[in-house]
Amino acid sequence: MKNYFRKITPGIILAFVTSFMVFIYEPIITYSANVDDFWFDFELMLPNILTYFAILFVLLIIIYTFFYLLFCVLIKKDKYYKKFFIITFIFLVFFYIQGVYLVGNLPALNGDTINWNSYTKDMVISTIIFIVITIVQLILIKKVKLDKTIKIDTFIMLAIFVMLLTSIFSALFKPGFFREKIIATSTNININSVSANKNFFIFLVDAVDSTDFANVVKSYPKYSSTFEDFTYFPDTVSGYTFTRDSIPFIFSGKWNENEVEFIDYCNDAFNNSSFLNKLKDENYNMNFYEYQIHWSDRKIAEFSNIEIYNDEVDHVKYFKQLAKYILFKYLPFPLKEYSQIDTADFDACRVDKEETYFEWDNDVTYKNLKNNPLKVIDDDYFQFIHIEGGHTPFDNDEDVNIISEDEGTYEKKLAATLNIIDTFINRLKENDVYENSVIVIMADHGYGEHGRQNPILYIKGLEEKHPMNTSDIPVSYEDLCEAFEELLDDNQSTELFKNIDTSRVRRFISNPFEDEDVMTEYEQQGKAWDTSTVKATGREFRR
Repeated sequence: MKNYFRKITPGIILAFVTSFMVFIYEPIITYSANVDDFWFDFELMLPNILTYFAILFVLLIIIYTFFYLLFCVLIKKDKYYKKFFIITFIFLVFFYIQGVYLVGNLPALNGDTINWNSYTKDMVISTIIFIVITIVQLILIKKVKLDKTIKIDTFIMLAIFVMLLTSIFSALFKPGFFREKIIATSTNININSVSANKNFFIFLVDAVDSTDFANVVKSYPKYSSTFEDFTYFPDTVSGYTFTRDSIPFIFSGKWNENEVEFIDYCNDAFNNSSFLNKLKDENYNMNFYEYQIHWSDRKIAEFSNIEIYNDEVDHVKYFKQLAKYILFKYLPFPLKEYSQIDTADFDACRVDKEETYFEWDNDVTYKNLKNNPLKVIDDDYFQFIHIEGGHTPFDNDEDVNIISEDEGTYEKKLAATLNIIDTFINRLKENDVYENSVIVIMADHGYGEHGRQNPILYIKGLEEKHPMNTSDIPVSYEDLCEAFEELLDDNQSTELFKNIDTSRVRRFISNPFEDEDVMTEYEQQGKAWDTSTVKATGREFRR
C-alpha cells in the first residue's frame, strides 16, 4: 500500500489540479467576470461545482489506480505507468495554457454563427504549443531520466495550482460577488389578458433599426395600414446600444455612467421610475415580460406575472451547460467547434416550476398571438413585452417560420418582426380593445449600417384616430419616461415631445459587446440615422 501511494501521488496531484482548474477555478472566474449576467448567485452555484469537482477527482484517481494495477502489479512494467503519467501531464499543461492564457481571441458569444475556418492562425498556435510541451518533456526524460522528470512535473503542477488559487482570491473580491440575488422570473401569467377599460402596451422588438424597418414596411403593401393612428418618430436616438442598459433607461431616463455596480443602477432606475410608480398609483394590473431580468429587488413582485422564489439549480443541466463552456475555453482551436457552445444556455438550468416561463422567441410569440384568445379583465392593464425582433441569428422568414441562417437575412427577420407587430395590433382590433389602448412599438436599440443608436419608435395614444403621422422631432430615449406619463394622462402621440429644442444635440453611450466596464459617450449632432454626424465626446465611464 505504501508503494502504491508513493507511485500514484503525482497522479493524485494531477487529478486534483485538473479537477480544481475545470470545476472550481473556471466557474468562479467566469462567474466573477459576469456576476450580473447569471440568474443564480455564488451560494447557489457552490454546491454544484464542489460536487462536479469531487466526482471528477475521484474518477481520475480511479483511472490512475487502474493503470497502476495494470502496469505495476499485473504487467510489472513501472515505466509504462510513468509514461502514462507523462502523457496526461502534457495534456494538463496544454489545456491550462489554452484555457487560461489563449482566450483573448475566442469568438464572441453574441448569437452569431461562429466561422471556425477564420481561426486558422489560432489552430496553428494550438498545435505548436502542444508539440513544444511534448518536446520539452522528451528532452527532460532524456537528460534527467523518467523519475526526475516526474518530480519536476509535480512541482510544475503545484505551481499551476498556486497560480489558479491566486486568481480565485482576486475574483472573490470583485464587488457583488457574494451578493444574494433575488431570483425573479417572468412567467406567462396574464400574457393574453386585456382590459375592457384601459390598456397600456409597450411592445419592444430587439435590435430593430428605424431606417431599415421603414424600408421593409414600404416593401410590403399588405402592412400599409398597420401603423394607422400611430405617430412614427424616425429621428430617435436610444440611450444605449445594447439591451442590458437600454431597458432600465427606457423606464427611468436615468443614465448609467458606471459610477456604481450595474445591479445597483438597475434597481435604482426601476424602483424610482416615475412612470412605473404612476402606474402603481393608478392601480394598473402591471405585467413585465422580459426573458433576462436584471432588476434584483423585491419591488419587482408588484408585477402580476413575476415570480420570486429561492430557486434551485438542476445539477445535471447545469453540468451540461458548464461543460460546453469549459470545452469551449480549454479545447484546442481545432476542436473548439465541437464544444456545442452555440447551444449553451444557463437559464435552462433552473429547476422546473409549475409556471410557464416567458420566452422571447419570435416564433413562440407569433404562435401565441395567432392561437390563443384574449381574456378580458376588469383592471386597467399594463404590459411590457420584449421579444427577439431583429436580433441575431437571422433565422425567420416573413411568415415567422424557422429557416437556416444560410437563407436568412436581417431584412427577412425584420419582415417577420413586422408580421408579428401587425398580428399583435390586429388581435387587439378583433377583440374591440384597440381604441382603448395606448400602444408603443419600439426597439431597445438599432442595428446595422445606420448605427445601433437609431431604433424604431411608433406611438398611438388612447382613442387616437388618424392616418399614420411622421414626426421630425429629434427624440431621445431620455424623453420616454415623461412621454409615457403623458400618455397615461390621455395625451395623443401628436402632443408628445412638444418642448424639445429641434436643434438639440443628443447623447448616447456605447460599449464593446459584453464589456460594459468600458463605456464611451457619443453625441448625435444631426439626424439619428446619420453616422457621419456622430461624434465621440472624449468621455469614458470605466469601472
